[in-house]
Amino acid sequence: MEQKSLLDRLISEKVFYKSVIALIIAMPVVELLTEVMFRLGLDTIPSSMEPYVLLLFGLFGTMLTLVYYVTAVSQKKKFRTADLFYFTLIFFMVISTIFSQSPGVFSGGDSNRFEHPMHFLAYYWLFFAGSVIDNLKYRKNILITFLSVSLLEGIFAYLQTFNIEIAFCYLYRADRSAYGLTQNSNYYGGLCVIFVAAIAGMFIFSDSLFKSKISKFVLAASAAFVFYTMLGSRARLAWVGFSALVVFYVISFIVMYKKSDDKASLKPALKRSLIIGGVFLAVFAVTFFFTDYIREVTVRSYWEIANGDTEKVGSQRIYLWKMGLESVPRFWLTGVGLDNFGYIFGVSPNFHEGMYYKDKAHNEYLQILVTQGIPALINYLSLLIFTCVGAVKNVIHESSREKRAITWILLGAFVGYAAQAFFNNSITYVVMHFWLIIGLLIPRTPFALPKANKK
Repeated sequence: MEQKSLLDRLISEKVFYKSVIALIIAMPVVELLTEVMFRLGLDTIPSSMEPYVLLLFGLFGTMLTLVYYVTAVSQKKKFRTADLFYFTLIFFMVISTIFSQSPGVFSGGDSNRFEHPMHFLAYYWLFFAGSVIDNLKYRKNILITFLSVSLLEGIFAYLQTFNIEIAFCYLYRADRSAYGLTQNSNYYGGLCVIFVAAIAGMFIFSDSLFKSKISKFVLAASAAFVFYTMLGSRARLAWVGFSALVVFYVISFIVMYKKSDDKASLKPALKRSLIIGGVFLAVFAVTFFFTDYIREVTVRSYWEIANGDTEKVGSQRIYLWKMGLESVPRFWLTGVGLDNFGYIFGVSPNFHEGMYYKDKAHNEYLQILVTQGIPALINYLSLLIFTCVGAVKNVIHESSREKRAITWILLGAFVGYAAQAFFNNSITYVVMHFWLIIGLLIPRTPFALPKANKK
């Protein structure tokens, strides 16, 4: 009896919640320690430890999940649609790894940015963990953790806009651009989309989530600060994600106002959405007049279009996408191999030495299509659609203001990230937040099995 109780505690919602919080905090903290170690002259480089931290959490979380499923039958837990997706995701990941055209090679062998199968297990564990975390306090604390991490990242991002760094940027940054603790200004921009959505959402629905007036002021100030560093990243994909977030709130408020029987209850949230919109406009104006972030991005985009070479649009993303799509007919079933996008250049008749080359697609959907195949992409898109539709229904029909607010906030972050993913890479310390959000949003409905015909 005592052994069973111990097992129950091991796979409890609380353990999954604490593990998730530990991982979210550990990733930027470990990166900070790595950069400090480099500054002290120790033999390390930025971002070298994060992939291994995620890998360890992935192994630990997967073991917890397996124990959960092993005990599910005896505890009479219902098999849910979320569980079905957990296994299909792993299935396509394994198939893509087994049939890889370059076995054992991930992102050209760059251990600081590759996505190893163990990392995918971590993603799927985060998805699963989110699907079992229903406690409102836990879910709200996850949002607060996003806030805390965004401020930690934001402090260093702000300093980087003055070219003040702890160590150096291992991957990519332009002069006086922010990358936080992500080692890439584009990655930081994508991460900011999630954080800005979470913080702004908490402010908009603060009446349902927080009692303290001080907390509302802190949220507004934090949203402004993180939004500024997002602009400081000079990442155009962040603009795409933020624009999608704005459109999402405009449409969702219109829909909710028409559907709701209690329109008066929406007025505080609508009022605060206008306030936070004004805050963002003020930050945008200050950034426009006192920095070159916005002008530089605008001019860069203009000249890419004006030069007449469409393949160079979006820092040559169109070129990468065309190369990727050319490989699909040949490797449509299993893809070229998990995180093996660089393989397509070597087998393309249109590629020769000296041409532009990348080991990632700069489009997360195309990355899945090329590296894992059409069935895997269909499975992933089905997951996103099922999650989004279910979350929308929950927002519309949920009677609890607190539950509805948290779902609404997470849905905004989901939409923002999904939009910027058309132009960004899947990278371990950024995309892991998205997988958790998917899990938190996905409906908990049991998987409908066909009923046996009665004779």
